Amino acid sequence: MLKLIHADLYRIFHRFYFYTMMAALSGLCILLVTVMKSNGFGTVSVAWKFFLSILIYPVFLLPMLTGIVAGEENRNHTLKNTVSFGVSRPVLYLSKTFSTILLGVVLMAVVLGVYCGFSFLTMTRDSAFSSGFIQDFAARVASVCLVYMAAIAISIFFTAIFRRNSLSIFLFYGVFFFTDSLFKLLHQTDLNIFLLKTQIFRIESVPVVQLFQPVLISLGTLAVFTVLGMAWFRRSDIS
Repeated sequence: MLKLIHADLYRIFHRFYFYTMMAALSGLCILLVTVMKSNGFGTVSVAWKFFLSILIYPVFLLPMLTGIVAGEENRNHTLKNTVSFGVSRPVLYLSKTFSTILLGVVLMAVVLGVYCGFSFLTMTRDSAFSSGFIQDFAARVASVCLVYMAAIAISIFFTAIFRRNSLSIFLFYGVFFFTDSLFKLLHQTDLNIFLLKTQIFRIESVPVVQLFQPVLISLGTLAVFTVLGMAWFRRSDIS
């Protein structure tokens, strides 16, 4: 599996479009901090709190990461070559999942580093910016990273079922962002607590000691959709 992950990452890190996306997101972070500072929101604590308020938006990028890892092989029909070399399908599916997660971690680390680093260097460090504040911020970011990993598992699951990238993206967005509306129509709003979308908003608002709930739900979602994806991929036809 490690060789498969290494091959995926080697291929991706030699693609220009990945660095283009990374540069665009980093530039957006710098622009955002600059606009905040020019509008009077010039403290580091305010900038970092604002980052926690927009944690839902990176979800829109997750299908792009899945497409980068799996989309190229689906288009070129090279997955069957890997299977023909004796690689088991569950191992191949897991390698794609871990490769996408690692790619997301790298992208998140760079973008977060640019945002926090640029705001730290250019904005005023007020009294609210303390070691306790940093620990609180780090705990929330770590928790939302688990939510993103679980969302990646959902995205890869749809990619495994529907080889057409556009259809899998459409279904991912629908399931992630509109399942709560479906529960509302069915008068089952109590089930919203199990949705990743709900947990992202909770990460921003609840005390740090209550972050165990988003963590547990994210890990459970990650496990369920990974197992379901492996089961489907094991029986599906690979062209």
